Amino acid sequence: MPRNNLTDKQKKYVRDNAILGGKALSEALGVNVGQIYQYATDEGFSVKKGGKYDPREKGIRKMTRGYSLWPKNYRLYKKLLVERDGLRCHYCDYLMSYQEAQIDHILAKARGGSDAPTNLVLACGRCNVLKSTLCYDCPEFRDAIGK
Repeated sequence: MPRNNLTDKQKKYVRDNAILGGKALSEALGVNVGQIYQYATDEGFSVKKGGKYDPREKGIRKMTRGYSLWPKNYRLYKKLLVERDGLRCHYCDYLMSYQEAQIDHILAKARGGSDAPTNLVLACGRCNVLKSTLCYDCPEFRDAIGK
């Protein structure tokens, strides 16, 4: 299943009008807001309304500055990751429920990864267990998930 199913015309519209915000873009295009956010994340640009600074990012930076607060703020991290990425597994593109979604470190903490938001993604239970401390590009992991 493709990571998102926006047409090329829709993708161009999202990129050209990102300043409107994800919700406004999803209403204008008649697509799920998660598709908008996922496309923007994959392409590395922001769809924040007005292009303004998002106060949630400041909150995440405060939580990760200097020390780890796992699992104290686990629920907040998960909520912010769902808002950023939607409820699709980062690795196999499985559409999960909120309860099924698990936070995963792209670069495992055992390999020097951090709790920084850029190193966190949502994964389904299967992929999270299979990945364990492997890296995303490790052949063993890629073979296990079938990509």
